[in-house]
Amino acid sequence: MSADSPSARGLLGWLRQTLEIAAGLLVLGVVFCVTANVFGRFVLNYSYTWAEELSRVLFIWLVLLGAGVGSLGNEHVAVTFFRDKAPAGLRKAAVLLSIAIVYVVCICILLGFNDVISGYTSATPMLGIPQTFLYSAMPVMAILTIIANTIALFSLFRSKTS
Repeated sequence: MSADSPSARGLLGWLRQTLEIAAGLLVLGVVFCVTANVFGRFVLNYSYTWAEELSRVLFIWLVLLGAGVGSLGNEHVAVTFFRDKAPAGLRKAAVLLSIAIVYVVCICILLGFNDVISGYTSATPMLGIPQTFLYSAMPVMAILTIIANTIALFSLFRSKTS
C-alpha cells in the first residue's frame, strides 16, 4: 500500500483527525484546570493543587501529541533556504539524511522508554497518576513521527524530482 493510495490517505486522515480532536480536548482540559486555579487563587484565596498537577500532565501530553500530529501533516519547523537553492540530488540527499536522523532519534526514544518504565512504580503526588502514563506520551509521539517519516521516505523515493 503506497502512502498516497486512497486507503492510506483515509486511514491517515482518520488518525490525524482523531488525534487533532484529542489535542483539542487536552487544550480544553488545560484551560479548565488553569482557569479553576486562577479563580481559586484570586477569588477564593485558595489554590487547587489538583489543578496544577493535572494541567501539567495534560500539557505534556498536548505538546508531545501535537508534535506527532504535526509530523503526520509534515508541519514541522525547518530552515529550507539552503536546501531550496541546492541541486536536486543534494536536496534528495539532505532530505534522506534528515529522515535517517529522525528514525535514529525515534528508535532511541522507544528503547529509552522501555528502560525508563522497567520497575518504575512512582505516581504523581496529589492525584496518584502513574508516572508511566505521563512518560507514555514520548513513545506515542515517536510512533506517530515514525509513521510520518515512513510516509516521507516513500514519497521521497517515488518522486522524480525533489
